[in-house]
Amino acid sequence: MYVKCCNSPSDFKGCTLILPAVSVGNVGQLAVDLLVATLNLERVGFIHDDCILPVCGNDAFLKTNETQGKLVTSTEVYYCADQSLVVVQQRAPIVKGKQREFCRKLSDWIKTCQFDKVILLTSSYAHERIDSQIQGSPLRYVVTPTLQDKIGMLLQDDMKWCQFERRDPTWTKSLDKEEEDIPDTAKGVFIPGGGIAKKLFIQGCKDNLPIAVLSVFCAEGDNIPDTFTLISYLNQWLALLPNQSSDSEVPSSSWTIPSSWSLLFGSGVDKSIY
Repeated sequence: MYVKCCNSPSDFKGCTLILPAVSVGNVGQLAVDLLVATLNLERVGFIHDDCILPVCGNDAFLKTNETQGKLVTSTEVYYCADQSLVVVQQRAPIVKGKQREFCRKLSDWIKTCQFDKVILLTSSYAHERIDSQIQGSPLRYVVTPTLQDKIGMLLQDDMKWCQFERRDPTWTKSLDKEEEDIPDTAKGVFIPGGGIAKKLFIQGCKDNLPIAVLSVFCAEGDNIPDTFTLISYLNQWLALLPNQSSDSEVPSSSWTIPSSWSLLFGSGVDKSIY
């Protein structure tokens, strides 16, 4: 599944893994774009698997002073030795019907690498919110028991984050017909529009993996504000960027916008056609 580059480290033991889910508004993927561009992460490998649709394109992180970029593929792995950070960027959706298989393979890779913790960035449909989710923070999170044992009540008590409200398990069971033997710790979790978020969480509960799912409520459209919201919460936890102001959040200007964002809504209309 994981294909090393020649500059890849020998192992990722003890590192934090951050990866996105292909979800509503692509918020998780956009947040990873900000991480890679801002921290100037080095590409050290690829995820090559028949569960992911193949993609090849121009360098998404080409800098203005560079004249030659690199080709990008469906799923790439980046590394930061200083912060013991491994970041996966996924640019293509998972093949229909292969989400469970992909989560099992991802779980095997996580166990092989012995990551300290795994953070999945995703998003969820705003129109599916219940009353208690309409006001207040747009962030919701859920963690596996293994990670809960590692970090305790850090997210809930110290940072005042809100966990995903559980739904009636008898109702969500009808949505999980393809899942088998859902652990009690994963019952009632509902992340509509979140891609593989729930499936990976269930797999993490089964395999005793230290996984956290961070999600923001949003709708399709201009999802850049949602991306900065999600990345700000992540930075609050991991302190990837130092806070230079008295405010509790790192300002949006502290993050480096990747060159690919200039075409986020297409290249525009050629005026010569008029």
